[in-house]
Amino acid sequence: IFKVPTAGEGPEMRLTGVTEHLGKPNEEVKAVRFIGDRAYIVTFETTDPFYVFDLTNPSDPKKLGELEIPGFSSYLHPVEIDGVQLMLGVGQNANETTGRTDGVKISLFDISDPRSPTENATFVDKGAYSSAGNDYKAFRYLPLSKKLILPKSEYTGSEDGNFDGFVVYDIDVDEITPSYDIQHASSYRIYRGCWYGAYMPARSFVFQSKLTTILSHSVISTDLETGEKLWNFTLDEGLDNTDCSPYFIGF
Repeated sequence: IFKVPTAGEGPEMRLTGVTEHLGKPNEEVKAVRFIGDRAYIVTFETTDPFYVFDLTNPSDPKKLGELEIPGFSSYLHPVEIDGVQLMLGVGQNANETTGRTDGVKISLFDISDPRSPTENATFVDKGAYSSAGNDYKAFRYLPLSKKLILPKSEYTGSEDGNFDGFVVYDIDVDEITPSYDIQHASSYRIYRGCWYGAYMPARSFVFQSKLTTILSHSVISTDLETGEKLWNFTLDEGLDNTDCSPYFIGF
């Protein structure tokens, strides 16, 4: 733990405290979230230990609780539902034996008892990827409507089954339920289409119950409650077909 210098203390952070060794050999830290005098930490090699630390005394951080589950979260976001303190985690599912990742995993942790955290609900989307795991600006949770909005991408290497867009989930204390998805390009066009080399990162925002999503090559407006598409604007319309790039660069 380092202390961030205040005005007049110089540019260097000062070491304040050190935890005990985290996780098993070869595990690496995937996510950290600080809330008040608590730190929530995820490590991973083949399974995901989820740790809760007490930082009341920064010079002597103490582990309060831990939970071991398959996969890992790379982004943690605190939420409260019906008075229950929870933590949403977005990351990847993994095989418990090999540690090989195989899709997006959303977890809902109950952190109301820091000495005994539990995983109340999970949702796994096999074969998919979400940039929200490593780009927190792509993540959006709406506390009043209890909706989670995440980008999702999936590439099959064929004309069928490709997806690039967003999924809207309903979140409850013990349940994560997909409500509807917003597709920013058809599966066929993702595989066969002609696209600019530049693309937009995943972003979403809500105004007057209208959800606007921005991703790759298009902007879409959707009714937040019903999932009805209101309008769609594609930036690559009229592209000169002699200058084409693949939709997913790097897949």
